Amino acid sequence: MNRTRVAIIGLVALLLVALGASGWLWVERGTLISRDATTQAEFGKLKDQVTAADEVQDKNRQLQDQVTDLQERLNNPPTSVAEPTSPALEPTVIPEAGPTPTVDPAAPTPTGPGGVEPPAEIVEVMKQIEQEVIALRGLPEERPVTRRMLTRDELRDYIVKEMETENTPEDFRHETSQMWMLGLAEKDIDLQQLYIDLQTEQIGGFYDPETDTFYIIAENNNFPAADQITYAHEFNHNLQDQLINLQDGLKVGEFDADRSLAFRSLVEGDATKLMSDWLQTDLVPRMSPEQLQDLLRTLQEQQDSSDILEKVPGVLRDGLVFPYEDGLTFVEKVYAAGGWEAVTKALQDPPTSTEQILHPEKYLSATRDNPSLPNQFDLLPVLGTDWTTAMTNTVGEFDVKSLLNYTATAGDIDAAAAGIGGGRMTLYEHTSDFTPVLQWTLRWDTATDGDEFLSLFNGTLNPNGDLLLRAGDPNRSDDDVHVGVKGSGQEFVIVFSANQDLVRNALNALP
Repeated sequence: MNRTRVAIIGLVALLLVALGASGWLWVERGTLISRDATTQAEFGKLKDQVTAADEVQDKNRQLQDQVTDLQERLNNPPTSVAEPTSPALEPTVIPEAGPTPTVDPAAPTPTGPGGVEPPAEIVEVMKQIEQEVIALRGLPEERPVTRRMLTRDELRDYIVKEMETENTPEDFRHETSQMWMLGLAEKDIDLQQLYIDLQTEQIGGFYDPETDTFYIIAENNNFPAADQITYAHEFNHNLQDQLINLQDGLKVGEFDADRSLAFRSLVEGDATKLMSDWLQTDLVPRMSPEQLQDLLRTLQEQQDSSDILEKVPGVLRDGLVFPYEDGLTFVEKVYAAGGWEAVTKALQDPPTSTEQILHPEKYLSATRDNPSLPNQFDLLPVLGTDWTTAMTNTVGEFDVKSLLNYTATAGDIDAAAAGIGGGRMTLYEHTSDFTPVLQWTLRWDTATDGDEFLSLFNGTLNPNGDLLLRAGDPNRSDDDVHVGVKGSGQEFVIVFSANQDLVRNALNALP
């Protein structure tokens, strides 16, 4: 867990990484993992861009006629079709959040997972994509990259080995405890196996910035259009890395999950926009109707084929999607303000909170709205000598919004989550029986903002005397979570634990 990473997954983009980084599953690593084709959400967008010109963004209107023409060719194919002069490129997949976990689901080390060199004909296609990406993005390639191909079995073996090396059982227990107390996952969810299955199923390729190496997950040495799309996305990460050093950017937020998620969202939004532009300007125009049909079929199959995503908690899926969907929306706003040059400047002066990602105007404003983090009162002296601090991190708008999304049954969630100035979280744990206590301290822009969140949050719980109760499985005596709130308005503390006496003692000790 001493490295940082940026990942790209395929499906709807949800899960991942760094559970402690304002994103349940994002992990603090240092590798760019790209999944089979960006995420289901992005798969749907790519498909729409190819098949429905009226849904293409305004900035791509000049390409709509081209897309419409391609659709007509699909409906009325000519009796003979000339093959493209170069191999048809195909799409890629991409892969990290809810309130702040910190497990590190494995990323390649400098030694890497091995693999083999791609065949010469695939290398030529890769080089072609690289030059097209360089031309679109306007960033130079200052050092060469190495390209390797892996089978999915090799990837799984590598992920299992890395996860066992980089994460301890305690890491997964801490993440599970936090999610359970917040009401976002079952108490006994197997996060470790979930991460292994998710990454094995979803990863289509990744870029390792420590070794400047691309790894493409390919069976039988094939490099279809979907993988080529992934490669375009990942190669853009290489250009970003040579500009700013992505690992340094992630390490800045090592203990600031919200900032780390904001940075990843900028990085993934940049690469996703580039990938979308490249798909329309370079890939689609050289595809025959038959190849286009195959591509659309592949995108649909990838969008519908995930089993593991149906099993993961919704907050994990949301965390995986956030860097791609909301990151793309953020980058579109920055791009509209100044083109790729403005996006490049943003990489050099990145957003510092998910609030800025969700509200780009707060980043673009001349008086930027940066986080204002509260002080966190240390509960260890109150809990006693048999307790330890298991994890600490920040809480941001993504976290509080995710919490309400999966616990609130009514109310304006977006409004209740907006206006957060900053937050801190600490997870404490008993050293022998592992009883957890979770502490959130939240600061808001105004007292009205804080009370709006608190009103909706309190409504997700049941009154229980002087405390609140998150009722668990009625068949289990250890599944209830007691919740106490100290303060209101612009700043307050929330304490969670299965032991109500611990909650009361903590509240009484707070200033």
